[in-house]
Amino acid sequence: MRKLRTIFRLPLAALMLLGASGVALSQSPAPSPPPPSRQPVISDDSLDDFADLNRNLVVLESKIAKAKRIIAASQDPDVPSSRREAFRAMVAGLIDAFADGGEVAQLGQSAADFVHKRLAEAQQDANFPPEQREALITRWRRLAMQTEAVAATLDSTRKDVADKLQLLQTKADFVDQMEKLRQGRAVLDAIADLADQRQSVSQRVRDLLQGRPNDAPNM
Repeated sequence: MRKLRTIFRLPLAALMLLGASGVALSQSPAPSPPPPSRQPVISDDSLDDFADLNRNLVVLESKIAKAKRIIAASQDPDVPSSRREAFRAMVAGLIDAFADGGEVAQLGQSAADFVHKRLAEAQQDANFPPEQREALITRWRRLAMQTEAVAATLDSTRKDVADKLQLLQTKADFVDQMEKLRQGRAVLDAIADLADQRQSVSQRVRDLLQGRPNDAPNM
C-alpha cells in the first residue's frame, strides 16, 4: 500500500505546480499599449525647422553626388597613373628650379641686385638735403643687409630641397602607393561626410514631425 500511495503523490504534485504556474500567468500584467504618436504642430519653430531641413536636404543631395564622383574616380584605372605622372612631372620641374643656376637661385640674386642698385642711386641722389639723403642711405643699407641674409638662407635651403627632391624622384613605388592611399582616404572622407549629414537630416526630420517640447498651437 505504501508503494501505491507514493506513485499517486507524484502526479498530484505535478498538477499543483501546473496550477500555480497558470495562476501566476493569469495574474501577470498585460502589456501596456504604445503611447500615442505626437502630431506635428505648425508653429514658428516648426517653420524654422522646415527651412533648416530643406537646406540640409540640399546639402545631403550634394554630398551624395560628391561621394559618387569620388568613388567613380577611384574605380577608374587611368586616374592613378595620370596623377602619378603629373606628380613626377611636378617634381622634375621643381628639381630644375632649385638646381644651381635655376629659377630659385636667380630670384635671390635678383633681389640682392635690386637693393644694391637702389642704394647706389640714393648715394648719388642730390634732390634731398644731406640729412634726408643720409637717412635714406641708412635705410637702403639696412635693407640690403637683410636681403643678402635672406638670399643666403634661400640658397642653402635651395640645395637641401634639390637633394630631397632628387631622392623622392627615385622612390617611384613609394610615391605610387602614397597616391593610392590618398585616393582611398578621399573615399573614406566622402562617406564619413555623407554619414554625418544623414544624421543631421534625421534630427531635423524628428524635430519637424515630432515637435519640440515647447511647441504649442498658435491661437
